Amino acid sequence: MPASAELQTASDVVRQARKALDGATSSVGEVIDALGVASYTPLLIVPSLALVSPLSGVPGFTSVCGLLIAAVSLQQILQRPNLWLPGWLRRATISTDRARSAMLWFTRPARWLDTFTKRRLRGLVTPPLARLPQGICLIFGMVMPLLELIPFSSSILGAIIVVLATGMFMGDGLLVLIGMMLAMAVTGGLIVLI
Repeated sequence: MPASAELQTASDVVRQARKALDGATSSVGEVIDALGVASYTPLLIVPSLALVSPLSGVPGFTSVCGLLIAAVSLQQILQRPNLWLPGWLRRATISTDRARSAMLWFTRPARWLDTFTKRRLRGLVTPPLARLPQGICLIFGMVMPLLELIPFSSSILGAIIVVLATGMFMGDGLLVLIGMMLAMAVTGGLIVLI
């Protein structure tokens, strides 16, 4: 799917998600609706960035983000024309003040990703090879709820998903390749720990 005309960079995604934050609490559904995505990848960037922010310390937050990442990745792999999420996941909320602080925190990493990325190695971001990074995001999303009690594990997985999703969104196969190499290294480390 092509990227939305409005959302062209990781910074655009962060900015648009921040605009969706309103009231005392904000829901997953409100942020998704505000992104108005024509591509699934912005919906991977936002929760994965949140996982490398201080929000990852909120009890249950890692599980919600992991399930969201898994649901989006699966539907991206299946090439569904419209995203479906269960009502309970769309209704999951967080304090708007806390979410805004996190958005400000990950403005800088998003800008850095924007300056680093460019269109290259396009074969890795188009089918059939695009299924590899999408599959990694799906697997990492599914295991996040299981790793909630292991310190920093969700932040590490979230950082890798940020790299993969930004690479897919920006059409940067080199960034995707770096993300896949990081994923293999981390997976090996997790297997040793378990």
